[in-house]
Amino acid sequence: MILTDTTKKQSRPKRQLDDSMVPAINIVFLLLIFFMIAGHIEARNADLQIPASSSEGELVARDIEIQILLNGDHYLNGQKIDKPLLESLQALESSAEPIVISEESIVTCHIDRNLPFSALDPVLSAVRQLKIKRLQIATEHK
Repeated sequence: MILTDTTKKQSRPKRQLDDSMVPAINIVFLLLIFFMIAGHIEARNADLQIPASSSEGELVARDIEIQILLNGDHYLNGQKIDKPLLESLQALESSAEPIVISEESIVTCHIDRNLPFSALDPVLSAVRQLKIKRLQIATEHK
């Protein structure tokens, strides 16, 4: 009586099937990586609107007050500015009535509610560059 090892015969075709799937899996992963890298990923440029502010108490003006009108005019402490906001803020320290700008300074920004959120970019950039830690944003609509 001759005994044959049936397990070797059954595992051999299965092993060949597994070996033939490896290149297909590699190709699928390479295609996946290719499309992830080569695909054009575009950020959405949605026009975010500024939300309405609500407060029970009245907003008290602090050290620096910025106002942005619907027509795009910027006012700094009640005076219209034509220079970039950062330059105008830095000029406050050397003005006739100097205002010291420090990390403890509080900036209040009044902005028209109908403006897009991108209108706040110069304010946020200037506050970050001057390392001011407190910014109050109040929306106005006229």
